[in-house]
Amino acid sequence: MFWRDLQLAWRSALRNPGYSFLIVAVLAIGIGANTAVFGLANAAFFRALPYPHAERLAFLWQNNKRTGESEGAVSYPNYADWRAQSRSFEDMAFIMFASEILNGSGTAAMLGGPNGSERIPSALVSTNFFSVLGVNPVLGRTFISDDSQRVHTNVVIISFAFWKSRFAGNPHAIGQHLDSSDNQGDIVVGIMPPGFSFPLGTQIWVPRQQIIPGKFDMRQYPNMGVVGRLNAGVTWAQAQSEMDTIAARLAAQYPKDDAGIGIRVVPLREQLSQRVSQGLLVLWAAIFGVLLIACVNAANLMMARAASRQKEIAVRFSLGATRSRVVCQFLAESLLLAAIGAAAGLFLAYWTVALVSKFNPDIARLGGSILDAHVLLYTVAVAAFTALICAILPAFSASRLDLNRVLKETSSGSASPGAQLIRKILIVAEVALAFILLAGSGLLMRSLWQIFSVNPGFDAENVYSFRLYWPPTKGTAADANTRFIEIMNRVRALPGVSAVGSATDVLFPDEMFKTPFLIEGRATATGQTLLVINGDASTDFFRTMGIPLLRGRVFTDADAAQSTEQAAIQVARNEHPAAIINETMARRYWPNDDPIGKQFKFNDPNFPSPWFTIVGVVGDVHQEGLEKSPGIMAYFADSGYFNDDIVVRASGDSKTLLVGIKDQVNSVDKNLLVDDFARVSSILSAHESQRKFNAWLLGAFAFIALLLAAVGIYGSISYWVKQRTQEIGIRMALGAQPRRIFALVIGRGMIVIFVGLALGIAGALALTRLISTMLFGVRPEDPLTYTAVALLLAAVALAACYFPALRATEVDPLTALRHE
Repeated sequence: MFWRDLQLAWRSALRNPGYSFLIVAVLAIGIGANTAVFGLANAAFFRALPYPHAERLAFLWQNNKRTGESEGAVSYPNYADWRAQSRSFEDMAFIMFASEILNGSGTAAMLGGPNGSERIPSALVSTNFFSVLGVNPVLGRTFISDDSQRVHTNVVIISFAFWKSRFAGNPHAIGQHLDSSDNQGDIVVGIMPPGFSFPLGTQIWVPRQQIIPGKFDMRQYPNMGVVGRLNAGVTWAQAQSEMDTIAARLAAQYPKDDAGIGIRVVPLREQLSQRVSQGLLVLWAAIFGVLLIACVNAANLMMARAASRQKEIAVRFSLGATRSRVVCQFLAESLLLAAIGAAAGLFLAYWTVALVSKFNPDIARLGGSILDAHVLLYTVAVAAFTALICAILPAFSASRLDLNRVLKETSSGSASPGAQLIRKILIVAEVALAFILLAGSGLLMRSLWQIFSVNPGFDAENVYSFRLYWPPTKGTAADANTRFIEIMNRVRALPGVSAVGSATDVLFPDEMFKTPFLIEGRATATGQTLLVINGDASTDFFRTMGIPLLRGRVFTDADAAQSTEQAAIQVARNEHPAAIINETMARRYWPNDDPIGKQFKFNDPNFPSPWFTIVGVVGDVHQEGLEKSPGIMAYFADSGYFNDDIVVRASGDSKTLLVGIKDQVNSVDKNLLVDDFARVSSILSAHESQRKFNAWLLGAFAFIALLLAAVGIYGSISYWVKQRTQEIGIRMALGAQPRRIFALVIGRGMIVIFVGLALGIAGALALTRLISTMLFGVRPEDPLTYTAVALLLAAVALAACYFPALRATEVDPLTALRHE
């Protein structure tokens, strides 16, 4: 019987193509947008990760209670102790991010790539790394323990994508060499499966030696990430409890290094999705509001269609049709249109995800197509929900007809008072939902505006930054430093360049290092630890960046000759190297004194620290992002050898500048690689990429909601005018002026709109608090945003009412009175 209803629904849809197309389009937008966001949420939260028993994988971080760092890198000795003492974990492996520099000659001859050195994302890993993840190569082998002990021959494992692009999928790539810039051939021993690039797009994995003499393997130098696999049956709470016990044991055993150092266990799924999780949940909730608006629009259209079919339905009732049969007919029609809308929505969802992935690398890293069994089931469920919502109100209205009234009326299409009330309620709901979405979007947009209105403390528009990647060389550090200084001088002589500087851990680093310190002649309160963010800067760094000097002086070449790496020698000689502090540090610790000439030193029991003499105070820099207040910052002089960032103040075309920089670098050393070239303002903007993505995407959904609301209001008022054609004709025949008719229609429409706005304001006040953590410089109940949104929505509603009202004034009274 239901199949028969579907056949009738199909015929009805074909007889009314305009009506059917409009409903399908509205539902496709609502269902497609929901499918897209759920597809992303599914990839982030629900889809199985491409590792066996991935639910048992976790990241382990050092939790530094002294600095407040919750996900800090791990030192090698701590990793070794964790691995040896833990019984909750089956095994642990470590990861260190790196870059493999390939020579141009080797790349051209063996790999078919472009000439010139090339930087490939890589990772230094323990030899058990792949076994912990449970992933095996498709060709070759994984690392063995001997690989970490080799000195003269290096082995590497490459990604499937790297193998395809550089070796053209040649199965004989196993055993071939990658010609790296240290002139040691890296032998390819394995090729990973398609899609495997853990972590963060890695293409080459290198086994790190278990013990490398030097500070990087000391307990007080954390520099690696740790991934572990839980034993079967162990819960996350049990694992965290055990690691807390191990952390306490190590803190007691190594108080100088591990006091205040905890261990944080984070499930791999949570770790990989944490950057996008909050934004996706907000978008998911918002897009459900868009779906409800689409359902309201479709229900309104179907109610209008039902009103025009009242006589048909009344005849069916009079011939013996039951109420359930009529309801089933409406449900079949709604289900058919929702199914077609869902099919179209799947294509829309696929296109939407592809589009947003181009603008958000964190979304792109979720990987793969969004279409899987979970997404398809969700789409089916949304389509069924939509069909039910769209059918229930028209069916309810149609099944409660007054048969005597309908069969006696000579006109058709006049809705009952109950149906009219329902349609008004739907418009109120539509306006309220649109207001909530627009308010949320407006608050995020205002936050973004507030953030980019913050003065970063430097000139972000006229300064460029790049990095030099240095391959291992046989020369001495002095030779490398000489080459670095020569490069700086050559770049400084380029046309349009007015200043060049360099710095380490200063220009928006991935991690801000906070170090305990002591102030000369000042006791530190018990339980209090003074922390300072610190980095190195060359003599011209502040002038290049446009960071203002407030007091004292900047660094000189003599200051740069005293490197903080020579701390022990400086202590023995009683030297006091120069330091420059920011305004926040000066205001915090010397509020009523001149800090110039004051001294402080690091409070690290493991390393001797000289007393640094403050020679200058510079303006604050928002080095941790524009939305964060400047921290306490200290700069130390450095000649620039191996500094992370080189900054260039220049005018003119950026492409010409980059070509000139590369030419000068290659003239000094052809194996050096210039990369990460960008305008500093672009780096600044990239730090707010996730916030921008959330604001713009929610704004796009809010705009869709605004359009749907406008269509719904226009359709409702147009239908009301059509129903009142005779009434309007009578009014005009009795002398009503067109402006009175115009005001009548506008007034009827705007009353409903104002009720919707009132409810929308109340709903927004309650719901926008959920995004309070995503706001900056604006409160969830910001009156300016609410006023602007209310005026915008009222203006759109007024425009939607205007054209039906205009048509009402053009009604011919004679035609209206003859209308049946």
